[in-house]
Amino acid sequence: MFPNNQFYDVVHDLESRRHEAELAVMRGRMRFASDLHDIQGHTLHVVKLKVALAQKLVHRDPGWAEQELHEIHSLVSDTISQTKELVYAQRRLNLPAELENAKNLFEAAGIEVHIRRDSDVDSRAGELLGQVLCETTTNILRHAEARGVRITLSESDITIVNDGVPDEPLPELSSLPVLEQRVADNGGKVTADQKNGYFMTAADFPSPGPKTEYSSV
Repeated sequence: MFPNNQFYDVVHDLESRRHEAELAVMRGRMRFASDLHDIQGHTLHVVKLKVALAQKLVHRDPGWAEQELHEIHSLVSDTISQTKELVYAQRRLNLPAELENAKNLFEAAGIEVHIRRDSDVDSRAGELLGQVLCETTTNILRHAEARGVRITLSESDITIVNDGVPDEPLPELSSLPVLEQRVADNGGKVTADQKNGYFMTAADFPSPGPKTEYSSV
């Protein structure tokens, strides 16, 4: 009975950690949905009112109606831009906030987090490094049975290493090619490597600063 009890305790622990990981991913999605609602909800309401007003003014005051239509066009254009920024995780994105968010999500899933800063991060690279961290956090919570994560930052690069990776190839990470292209478009490079039960995701940009090294958790 004792070995059986140990087995069920392990299964229960794994199920609890998986549940916490799913909740962490859901929190991230809810944050995205909330931001999207903030961007589009108010604009759509204002546009609806302005369209109704413009319809009433078309014949009575064409000049005023035309002004309302111009304002509607500007509102919609601005909303499209903000939505694109949100999709690419650039709206109000900053690396310190993403670090804190990743730390909270990992700890909620029962994963130990180690963060090391070799130097201050260049502000020009901060947004994209934050995006890399955000995407990697989601991938770890979804695809690994991690017990530890190490995040290393230097002037213009980031390295995230997690354990809990099976020996067989992982399922294709659909967000990785998009992330690689986004970083490449800005002169950087994303590297991903799986070996010895660990998975490493790194991104770096051209800089005279020091390079981070791939080390275990």
